[in-house]
Amino acid sequence: MFEFFIAALVVAIAPGPDNLFVLAQSATHGTRAGICVICGLCTGIAVQTTLLIVGVSALIAASPVAFFVLQCCGAAYLLYLAYKSFQVRAGVVKLDERGEKSESSSLSFRKLYLRGIIMNLTNPKAVLFALSFIPPAVRMDSALSPSLQMAILGVEFVVATFIVFGSIAFLAGTVKNFLLNSPKANRNLNWFSGCVFVLLAIALFVM
Repeated sequence: MFEFFIAALVVAIAPGPDNLFVLAQSATHGTRAGICVICGLCTGIAVQTTLLIVGVSALIAASPVAFFVLQCCGAAYLLYLAYKSFQVRAGVVKLDERGEKSESSSLSFRKLYLRGIIMNLTNPKAVLFALSFIPPAVRMDSALSPSLQMAILGVEFVVATFIVFGSIAFLAGTVKNFLLNSPKANRNLNWFSGCVFVLLAIALFVM
């Protein structure tokens, strides 16, 4: 299963909706916020793996209506996030005594965590990806049951995702720290984040 882990790292590195989402959130709200989003995305991957094991993912992928509804839900949520980003007013970010952003200047970690979960679970492409990426790696000649193997592969995918996305969050958050006291830069970051959300919403239907 080491080969699967390497493949998962490559997949996480390749530009896609999730890592662009992490990039936008980290650049806008900082590294710690990005980590919260990543934890939510990884929780979503764990749920996707569970749905795959029990067969729900296959049912969704096989139903055009269910798949379209999931697309609409995902696009609606992303457009909502875009609206919230465009509505943010530019201003100087306040720091607390530790040099961190104060709670009043950023989203709560719980909300960011939920953003990550919703982003993953309302992405129909995540369902198709789980179906096409995890089951083929299951070895039928293994002493482990297919369900247990898929659970292990899901854990490997979560670890690989956290490593890659965590690096993205750190780099984007570092850039954000240099721009904390620039109202113009903060406004541009919020607009960048909003544009990313709009593009991701469109991508759910055209890619």
